[in-house]
Amino acid sequence: MKFIQYIKDSFEELNNHMTWISKEDAQKSTMTVAVFTILFALAVAGIDYVFQTGLDIFFTTFKSN
Repeated sequence: MKFIQYIKDSFEELNNHMTWISKEDAQKSTMTVAVFTILFALAVAGIDYVFQTGLDIFFTTFKSN
């Protein structure tokens, strides 16, 4: 029974005591996070490419000898 009361209290808290941001602010925040996530992913992919190319060159040099 305590679990059911907890769920009821949680919904009551969310509906009556929370201050929600506006839809416009939520969209701006979402776009900001999306843009920085994409930029970060591209930066990580670029660094990965550089390191992979460097390692390929390094191991190819030793393989030839």
